[in-house]
Amino acid sequence: MDINNGVNLLDKNKLLQIFDYLNERLKENQLQLEITIYGGSIMTMVYDNRPATKDIDCVFSETNFKLLENILNLTKYTFNLSDGWINEEIKEPLKTILKEDKETYKTYSNLKVLKPKAEQLLAMKILAARPEPAKDFYDAYILCKDLNITTKDRLMEVISTYIPLTILGERQINFIKYLGEDLGYDWK
Repeated sequence: MDINNGVNLLDKNKLLQIFDYLNERLKENQLQLEITIYGGSIMTMVYDNRPATKDIDCVFSETNFKLLENILNLTKYTFNLSDGWINEEIKEPLKTILKEDKETYKTYSNLKVLKPKAEQLLAMKILAARPEPAKDFYDAYILCKDLNITTKDRLMEVISTYIPLTILGERQINFIKYLGEDLGYDWK
């Protein structure tokens, strides 16, 4: 439990337990679901660079939303999750994405968990460029290392594949400069 704001944090193990549980409830209700996860959930589960996340940033495929809502409420109760444990606010920044490159993270009998490719996730982290305590900077650093991005030109190429460069503002430009510095490069 995070004593700062009463949010139950979700580590990799808890996230996987939640997906297992969701799959079982979907199976009981003969429902198939695809969920695309973003942000801290991916960084916690895939890159193991975060001990936990406070929510699951996601988008659901078209489905029976009334039944899904009941399943999500059961999940919240079963795992004692905080309000807002499912965060669909990612839909708004996704409107600016030029294309989505998704890949399968995990497949269950009735649940398929997708995630954006690392390049898309990096572009989204640059676009968000939130100040601390948000983890965008650290996540972007990890993703640049993972993708072996060593030049500003290469980073801008990745970003422009997913985001129109015309929407980058001063916040994102400063973010990129500091990111380069922390990686040991001059990206002025």
